[in-house]
Amino acid sequence: MTTEKIKILDGEVVNRIAAGEVVERPASVVKELIENAIDAGATKIEVEIKEGGQKSIEITDNGEGMTPNDALLAFMPHATSKISTDEDLEYISTLGFRGEALPSIASVSHITLSTHSDGEPTGCRITLDGGKIKGPEPDAFPRGTRIIVKNLFYNTPARRKFLKSPGVEMSQISDIVCHYMMGYPEIAFKFTKSNIKITSSNGSGNLLDAVLAVYGPEVAKSLIPLKEPPSLANSGMSLKGYISPPNQARPSSRYTTTLINRRVIKAKLLNQAIVRACSAFFPKGKYPVLILDLRVPPELIDVNVHPQKTEIRFKDERWVFAIIWEAIQTSLSGLKMVSSPIQQSGTQTSMDFQPELDPSIETKTIELPDDSTSSMFTPAPGFKLPDSYRNMQSSVSQSGNQFSQQIPSQNSSSNYENRVFDLNENAQETFNLTRPTTQNSSVSAFAPVLKLSRPKILAQMKNTYLLGEDDEGLFIVDQHVAHERVLFDQLVKTYKDKPITAQPLLFPVPLKLLPSERLLIKEQIKQIKALGFSVEQEEDGLFYVTTVPVTDKKTNDNQSIQNLLSEVLNGWEGRSIAEIKTDLLKTMACKAAIKAGDPLTPAEWNSLLDQLLKTDNPFTCPHGRPIVLRLSTRQIEVGFLRV
Repeated sequence: MTTEKIKILDGEVVNRIAAGEVVERPASVVKELIENAIDAGATKIEVEIKEGGQKSIEITDNGEGMTPNDALLAFMPHATSKISTDEDLEYISTLGFRGEALPSIASVSHITLSTHSDGEPTGCRITLDGGKIKGPEPDAFPRGTRIIVKNLFYNTPARRKFLKSPGVEMSQISDIVCHYMMGYPEIAFKFTKSNIKITSSNGSGNLLDAVLAVYGPEVAKSLIPLKEPPSLANSGMSLKGYISPPNQARPSSRYTTTLINRRVIKAKLLNQAIVRACSAFFPKGKYPVLILDLRVPPELIDVNVHPQKTEIRFKDERWVFAIIWEAIQTSLSGLKMVSSPIQQSGTQTSMDFQPELDPSIETKTIELPDDSTSSMFTPAPGFKLPDSYRNMQSSVSQSGNQFSQQIPSQNSSSNYENRVFDLNENAQETFNLTRPTTQNSSVSAFAPVLKLSRPKILAQMKNTYLLGEDDEGLFIVDQHVAHERVLFDQLVKTYKDKPITAQPLLFPVPLKLLPSERLLIKEQIKQIKALGFSVEQEEDGLFYVTTVPVTDKKTNDNQSIQNLLSEVLNGWEGRSIAEIKTDLLKTMACKAAIKAGDPLTPAEWNSLLDQLLKTDNPFTCPHGRPIVLRLSTRQIEVGFLRV
């Protein structure tokens, strides 16, 4: 006798599985409810959070509201007003469309919904406990909808156990709210925590007003408008937004908001295009403040590829990459670098960048390969281009395939050099879409060193590298990373079981912080103080640093302090305090170490080698770079044909 192993799951179990895909944490709930409010045509949205969303999430909007019957149907799986046929999936213009969010949220929480549609004499209220509906009941609620989500994951303790602290969860929620504030500047947002205002926007429709509410006046006034590529003109598509100049770099991509058809997206393609375009302007590991709003016909994208709708698939990845790359490159190219005036204190501020073309530059152009346009704008097989897209492709072909760039040069007396980029080549190099990439067959003759036998320093080369010999041959020491390793080991021993020593600042330094970072500082004030920072909020609402970790005084300018604290706060929720402290000590060692170009005396380079060899790991710096390279006697003899 056989027994059936396959069974149909109970509806409640199915809903909880769906909830696990859609509702990852409180921020996921906030995202879904804000999107529903936007789809309902709201012009005002209020977000109230208690205990990081674990106790309560309340979203109120003044949208079109729902009838009692629609309110009941809204909590049925796959019930939606956004689409009705299979063909509608090809032309999705709303943020929601699956009808999964509300039933998924309701299955793992207690929900109260109050709503009122214009066509109804009165509003109604519905309550749900773990997906079980009670109501509807009459309610004197004005036009719009309010949803209160309490005790999230109360019936799934395994999921609740993996939530972070209320402060960390609040930080995640804050990022979501701020992204939508900038994505929909025509909507007035109000974001509060336990009835205390975090931030708000006025709904003026001006993107800069929303940026001001999120980042503050110092960041907003420095932003540069993105230049829309000419190929998008009269195409039915648009690209708008703002980007910060290179001297306003941030330590993480957390300050990047990418919107595709006003949907907040985090896609590998977009990130690669942004990183590639910014690589000529920003140091490695630094990112701009960027708000990028690309709008295309809905049939050019597929948003139905991720449960939380945070990823997207493009019908033509190469084209999207090229458009974003060109917009960022042309917006940052030609920035005129000028020195700020001397402050009263006698110190000079960092360099400012102004969007002004240098008239001394003669722009050169280069023609792309004859087939570049066709390869760049070739759609996926079986996909029919809309008329506006074909017209845009034709206009690009008629322009002669010319593209020129002006890129700041770090080694040019005029601060600029003419460089030309092949958009098609860059896109294919990144995605390996058509032509296979060729790898450089040459391999460095040098190898990292794991052992030195009776080493002796012979000389310093270019005030950067120490040349030495030992029993195995020639070795080269990078003086900066060698000193960095020595200092890092000393700092680790000094601060192993005690707080990092702080030094007071003569003048408090105002901080440029995201709302999520402000919340994080308030939540983790004791831990941050143990890292050497004292941060206080003054009556003007701004946060000021009053003490910083003891470091080289040359790095204690306002921008360096801002960057150092930003590095500490970046990814706080994913790191332990011990990891954050270690990363901070790495940064402190790097900033205090001797630099490339610093001349050393024989006594100094011998002392450095002696200290390096006494460390626990003398051949790798704290960030993983090699400290010593080897050219063996055998390699030298082969090079001189002695063997």
